Amino acid sequence: MNHATHPISVRICHDEPLLAAGLLALIAQAPGIEARLGYDHGDRTVDVIVADLANGLALLESRDATHFRPRIILMTRQARQGEILRALESGAHGCLLQSSEARELIDAIRHVERGGTRYLCREASALVASGPPPARLTARESEVLRLLVQGDGNKGIARQLDISTHTVKAHVATLCNKLQALSRTQVAIEATGRGLVHPS
Repeated sequence: MNHATHPISVRICHDEPLLAAGLLALIAQAPGIEARLGYDHGDRTVDVIVADLANGLALLESRDATHFRPRIILMTRQARQGEILRALESGAHGCLLQSSEARELIDAIRHVERGGTRYLCREASALVASGPPPARLTARESEVLRLLVQGDGNKGIARQLDISTHTVKAHVATLCNKLQALSRTQVAIEATGRGLVHPS
């Protein structure tokens, strides 16, 4: 693509208004890049989306992502292995910390727009490479884990998910095994630390 006539089209989807405005001002200064706030699902001209973790994951996991998927770079406040792995498995093309240098964000945008492999900041890359083995949870295990972290007991989890308490116990045992934990409390601590628990 000739960016002299066709600039890279970037959309910023961030829930924090001041941060979004700062990203817009920063990206708009880079030559050959056109940046705007917000993303319309029908806009097929978007090359790259820079999003916070929640918005980015929602876009990656949305139904229309299978038909049209702009390259998405996620900005996160903290580097958590679970969040980064989930983002990469969902199809994210890049992950940067909000503390990353401005130049690194511009480099990431240009890199992924050209079709380069995923772009991870140094901290995210080190975490993925050297962190504990990823805990690959099923959708049901993730639901049980979310409720467990909220402090719900087996009966409460069973009632909310419409399953038996015996099934809940089996899921909790599996979670203990996958997270190498000896108790529900350790499961909650490990899951929170790895970023495996996400808002509903």
